[in-house]
Amino acid sequence: MLYLAAWINANDISDTQSRIIVTGLAVILFLWLYLRTARSFKNAASARLDRLHQTLELYSRAAGRLASEPAAELPDEHDPEPLILLLQQCKAAPLITAGLLESIDAYIKEPDASRHIQLQRALDREIARRIAEQSSIIRSLDNPGWGIGFWKLIRPAVPFAALMLILYWCLQLYQAFHEQNIQALSWTSAELWLRFGSCLAAVIAFCLTVMTPRKDSAKTVHRVLALIIAAAAVAHTAGLTAAPYIFAVQLILFIAGFAVHPKRSRRRERPYAGSAELLEESEEEK
Repeated sequence: MLYLAAWINANDISDTQSRIIVTGLAVILFLWLYLRTARSFKNAASARLDRLHQTLELYSRAAGRLASEPAAELPDEHDPEPLILLLQQCKAAPLITAGLLESIDAYIKEPDASRHIQLQRALDREIARRIAEQSSIIRSLDNPGWGIGFWKLIRPAVPFAALMLILYWCLQLYQAFHEQNIQALSWTSAELWLRFGSCLAAVIAFCLTVMTPRKDSAKTVHRVLALIIAAAAVAHTAGLTAAPYIFAVQLILFIAGFAVHPKRSRRRERPYAGSAELLEESEEEK
């Protein structure tokens, strides 16, 4: 990118022919990036729908069997498709959660009435969540609203805009060193490189926040930190002397992201009805 900036600075592109060539190349690059990004988003949504369909199919079969069998009855070993087999298949579901996996393992280990009810409720909650997510994706693909449709229209253009910004900052950095004859080992040189690194970090943070799907992204706090890192680059309009301070703020925000851990649900920390902890406590009391 720096070599491209040097070539642009060395060659005069102010004449009409050069402008037509550069504009044509920029349009071709924009169309290629736009179509490729839009196709990748569509493929990602289709892949998510496939995983949701596989997960719901496994969950529904197990939930139907759990609902048809009374909680007081133990699984029938001579059943051609026993409940234990269906639950083992659920463990291989693409979108299974850690909580549901724990409930399935607890039921397989000791299939009693309390674990039966607990597992049935957990499966029903997961099925409801996955159906809502599936409906949301299908609605955004087939019949998006005005806001979602507009966002889907401009979102594939983000990579091209980021590339143009990086090219602009590379050109700005090259011109600053080339025209002002700044020494490599000087404070001004350090400020220029810090401003360049800060702007690159802002673009990367913004792209990761915008381009990453919500279901596969980090927590909301991480998104907010990334957006603040990106927004901090706007302060470079105050001048080159502000570059070290802006870069330091971005670095502190980046390090703070490692200290943010998702809070565990208190409900999951408590033992559920029929859990091994409660059973051991009841046996000790007896």
